[in-house]
Amino acid sequence: MYKRPIIHKQFDKKDFNRLRQLVRLAALLHDVGHAPFSHGSEELFPNDLKHEDYSIAIIRSCFSSIIEKYFPDIKVDELTTLLREGYLSAELVFLGKIIDGELDADKLDYLLRDSYYCGVRYGKYDLERILDTITVVPTDGTLSGPAGFWLLGIDSDGIQAVEELIFARYWMFIQVYFHKTRRIYDHYLVSFLKNFLEEEYGGHYPSPDNLDLYLAFDDCTIFEALIKRKDTNIWAQQIYERKHLSEAFVTLPHQTGLDSYLIIKDLIQLFVVKFGQDPIGIYVDDKARKLPTNPFFGMNQQEESEDDEDAKGFASIVVQDKHNPENNRSIFELSLPLQLLSKRKINIVRFYVKRDMKEEAAVWCNEQYACLKQKVKQITERWT
Repeated sequence: MYKRPIIHKQFDKKDFNRLRQLVRLAALLHDVGHAPFSHGSEELFPNDLKHEDYSIAIIRSCFSSIIEKYFPDIKVDELTTLLREGYLSAELVFLGKIIDGELDADKLDYLLRDSYYCGVRYGKYDLERILDTITVVPTDGTLSGPAGFWLLGIDSDGIQAVEELIFARYWMFIQVYFHKTRRIYDHYLVSFLKNFLEEEYGGHYPSPDNLDLYLAFDDCTIFEALIKRKDTNIWAQQIYERKHLSEAFVTLPHQTGLDSYLIIKDLIQLFVVKFGQDPIGIYVDDKARKLPTNPFFGMNQQEESEDDEDAKGFASIVVQDKHNPENNRSIFELSLPLQLLSKRKINIVRFYVKRDMKEEAAVWCNEQYACLKQKVKQITERWT
């Protein structure tokens, strides 16, 4: 990236190398605060904390002396500010976007890695082309952020590579991250962890003020606790014996509008009445709508914070015209597929029952869904 004219003019080689090392450290350390099983148990953090809060605490507690010893020109406060705020100054916004943004290193990495280890092709895209066309774009206040902010963008030759990246992420969400079996085991795991943590710690992980205790939790610790309780804890038993519920009904991936919301809400209520409230016997997974499941992350401007003026407009990837670098445009203007996809959040709801009830539940759910859909249609026609 140093070969890009704007970077070469703004930073000398020494400054650039220092910033590059800062970003490397941020990339290596920004996720050290993850709980066991990564995002799967993040809802068990106290006081609505996120894993980033733990990462910053761990960096200050465990890595400060190492950073000061081996990288004396990098300040720990500078590193934690980059992780917490997302940028150090207007001209360094693009550094934060490398860590957490539309084209960040995490996305470029985990899609290919997850695709490989899951044995699927959905997450593959042209990484080399993106690296060849990625650039830094100063904003003028008319597009994607206040004037003077420097963002990550792409040359106009890279539009198709970014399309491929975003569709790869979309397909991975549909086919892997929201796979029906993965979702039910996420439910079992979080339920077990709640029980396990309630025994000693009030139902949630220790706070960042108690890092020694928090860091004692890892995947192996949880596996050992699960095996130890496989005969006494219902959730541990489900995981240990692979006795998961079966999917009886699933909604369309992209439900929009009040009508769809009311239909699914009523269907969930009827489902619980019909098939009981046994936590081991039925389960409705409606958490997708509460998660960041737009394939763009924060790229849709409508999903940006209304309270943070500086955050507004960092939503869309900026495309720089290779023939006219002063002509910057949103990728949504240049890509119809991405424009359409940006308006569609993944909103899958799954209904699970015991395996011997699957056929009965499937028939019932389909009948009730059709009935509710017809009722909503009649009401809509009556009032329009």
